[in-house]
Amino acid sequence: MRREIIDYLDQRPDLKYMIREQPDWYRKLSRNPASIQELDEEAKTFYGQTFGQRIDKLSGQIESISRLVQLFGKQ
Repeated sequence: MRREIIDYLDQRPDLKYMIREQPDWYRKLSRNPASIQELDEEAKTFYGQTFGQRIDKLSGQIESISRLVQLFGKQ
């Protein structure tokens, strides 16, 4: 793997962890260093940071709060 890719991964421990969990990325980056941007996008999905995933998480939290309010409102 190229030195600049290794340096970039040293600055981004989240991506380094993802590569350890999905070793196919190590091969992909070794063969095509330009796919680092693709890795960034895939990492957002891996860590649940896409817009849709954030909305789903927020929706779940609002639903939980709503249930708590209903539970305490009955007492």
